[in-house]
Amino acid sequence: MPEFISVDEFIAETLEDYSSPTTSSFTTKMSSCRNAVNNIEEALDCDRMVLQKMKKAAKAKHASGQDHISHLEFYISSMEKLALNFHSNGEQEVASAFNKFAEFSKELLTPMKNLLKSMLHNINFFLDSLVKGDLKEVKGDLKKPFDRAWRDYENKFTKIEKEKRELARQYGMVRTEVSGGEIAEELEKERRMFQLQMCEYLIKVNEIKTKKGVDLLQNLIKHYYSQCNFFQECLATTEKLKQYIDALTGELNKIKHTQDEEKKQLCALRDQLRPSLQPELKEDSLSRQTVYSMHQLQGNKQYGTEKSGFLYKRSDGLRKMWQKRKCAVQNCYLTIAHGTPNKPPAKLNLLTCQVKPSLEDRKCFDLISRGLVLPDAAIAVTGAERLCSRSSCGDFAEP
Repeated sequence: MPEFISVDEFIAETLEDYSSPTTSSFTTKMSSCRNAVNNIEEALDCDRMVLQKMKKAAKAKHASGQDHISHLEFYISSMEKLALNFHSNGEQEVASAFNKFAEFSKELLTPMKNLLKSMLHNINFFLDSLVKGDLKEVKGDLKKPFDRAWRDYENKFTKIEKEKRELARQYGMVRTEVSGGEIAEELEKERRMFQLQMCEYLIKVNEIKTKKGVDLLQNLIKHYYSQCNFFQECLATTEKLKQYIDALTGELNKIKHTQDEEKKQLCALRDQLRPSLQPELKEDSLSRQTVYSMHQLQGNKQYGTEKSGFLYKRSDGLRKMWQKRKCAVQNCYLTIAHGTPNKPPAKLNLLTCQVKPSLEDRKCFDLISRGLVLPDAAIAVTGAERLCSRSSCGDFAEP
């Protein structure tokens, strides 16, 4: 596991190196400094992703709150219109009750708006500023100056180490390593730059840590007090209405009892009037019936259940020409031949069809099936009644 240096250790090591560069052990801690920066960078990146999601959720929550307020305002307007309608109809008690509930909802609107305003300023704006400002450059950009200082130090150290080894080789010696104390003075500028950039980075990290921790929590505390005020105001408004609700409950029971008595009297009067008008009501009901009924016509068995012959069928085109077709009824199915002999005839189930005499010409009738209407099949006047009867029974007559 890589070794990390804490902020306190970095401050102590840097001060010691600043006081006595040749005796300092700071060079041995530089890799730990770099590990610490990389570790901090990963943690900040994770925090940035979480705060972005939190910001998005807070924005959606605020938007839903605004939608709720707009719907509540429309709801209040509808109740006021309903109260006006009841007032116009002379129902003063009911109209007054609707107005009271509309006023109650209006009183709840103000605390709701204040709560949303608190959330917008204390949560949404703060998160937006934090994510788009301080944390915007977290992913790699924040530590770029530190990385540059580290590379400069490494390059200078490698160059000096190579020179020292070359010098030792010229004197016939072999050097495996160069201690930091030997080249402390030569690398002092690069080391100070490294320390400065490390210090700048830790200062920025400290500011971000404060904003995403303490400052955010302080804003949440402010929003908490706004929530407390919201609930207290809503509770006070609700308690103020409670006394009126208790009185209204008894009044509504009286109104309902009066309306129930009125309904009983009307039902009794209807039952008294209905028997004397039963035939007329039945005829009127049948005349107004427009819904499809499968068995409106009742067949007559005396005409039989099987038949074959020719009918004239009117085409669906613009010219509406009459076409002679061979037809047959057998086993509750109607088969209609086509004009082309080699084409199989159309087959219809008469149990799911409806036969209606034509209103325009009593020589004709309409055969209605699901998704298919065969209009104005022509028959002889004398056979019209028998054809409609047989078709209703699953048969038809020849013309």
